[in-house]
Amino acid sequence: MTTPTPPTMSDERLDRLVRQLLAERAEDVAVATVSADAMAERIASRLRPSPVARVWVLLAATAILAALMIGGGLVVGGVLRLTLAPVPAIPTPGRLVNARPWLQLHAPSARDGLDVLGWPDTSENRAGLYSWDGSRCASTYCTMGFMHNGYGSGNVEIRVEDLLYSAIPSGATAVTVAGHDGVYRRIDALHEEWIVDIGARTIAIRLAAKPGTSQADVDDAYSIIGPVRTEAQPGSPPFRLVFTLTTDDWDSG
Repeated sequence: MTTPTPPTMSDERLDRLVRQLLAERAEDVAVATVSADAMAERIASRLRPSPVARVWVLLAATAILAALMIGGGLVVGGVLRLTLAPVPAIPTPGRLVNARPWLQLHAPSARDGLDVLGWPDTSENRAGLYSWDGSRCASTYCTMGFMHNGYGSGNVEIRVEDLLYSAIPSGATAVTVAGHDGVYRRIDALHEEWIVDIGARTIAIRLAAKPGTSQADVDDAYSIIGPVRTEAQPGSPPFRLVFTLTTDDWDSG
């Protein structure tokens, strides 16, 4: 005698059955507690399969209930208690939610511990912190003490020189340069200079502009010279001048 083949059930059909039963019993499940065994029995009894298929359905139903218990329910004394997860709050427009620290960008400053590069090199230099000490370049090649906005208009240049003597030029005005007492003078319509004694060294910072240079280009140069500061370092000289390039226009030749 041939044993009849038990009916089979596709995953799609079982899923549809479970969803239908849960929808019908949603109110009961939310308000009261339901026995885990009873829930599995309800799912299995919907199709009234043969004994072999019934075992398969019971196992599948139990697995589904176990997933529910792990994801959002709790079994206490053999009774399944469903718990609802809180609905995430809608983010307020314009406000970052769970912002990652590395997404919080900010302008470079000495307190950030960022690497201070040497004098700008002969190629395009990215915005950031640079320095002058008379010897160190940002990379392999640079024209020490000279830079201009060669990747911009090319109309403005800045030079830093270590003078052999200390002399106050005529027509100079007392100012503070890099945190030290210094002087400033406008040589002519296109040339300006700042001179300052730092330790036993006399440093000159000179700005030159070509005829027709825009005020924006001059202001960019002022933004480099104005906030320049000194930092102590070993060697000679025992300090360096640190400044910030806010654009990638500048190079040293």
